[in-house]
Amino acid sequence: SLLSLFTTLLTLLLSVNALTTTTISRRASFAPISASISASISLSPLIIAKDRALAADSISVNVLKEGSGPTPQRTQTVKVDYTLWVNGFDMKKVDSSKSFNPLKGPFKFAVGVGQVIPGWDRTVSEMKVGEKRRVIIPPSLGYGEKGMGPIPGNAPLYFEIELLELAEMKPLNNAQKQWLEEHPPAY
Repeated sequence: SLLSLFTTLLTLLLSVNALTTTTISRRASFAPISASISASISLSPLIIAKDRALAADSISVNVLKEGSGPTPQRTQTVKVDYTLWVNGFDMKKVDSSKSFNPLKGPFKFAVGVGQVIPGWDRTVSEMKVGEKRRVIIPPSLGYGEKGMGPIPGNAPLYFEIELLELAEMKPLNNAQKQWLEEHPPAY
């Protein structure tokens, strides 16, 4: 059948891609972070990012340097260095925490509460301190159809991200815990 042919073609295409990258796919539920990330391939619509086939809710990951220690918890503040390219890692650099403004320095944000695009929340939530990754984030987990600034609509985002530091986890009060329960992660 057509679906069987499509599935076979998709599996072959992604198997070739898997030699150098890992595809992380979102499950339908908003279970805890560790359970919501899997190495499975979903059959969602595809986005062609250079010569990679990328499911609309998947992030292509290439770990350049392994990290160590725990992964960030939801609401924990992290410090990262990053560089962003649009249309490929060999194309024009759009933004960087390292080179565009020397006073800017590393970027800090709280994981899993919507302070950054969903693709970043998902990626960084699975990293360990010292880890460096190159990721391709699809538009659905980036800036979507509208884009932002120099980033056109429906553009896959090419990031190199290094997790530099995890801040100490601060205790949450009851109102904060309730907010988290009412607002599951967008990834």
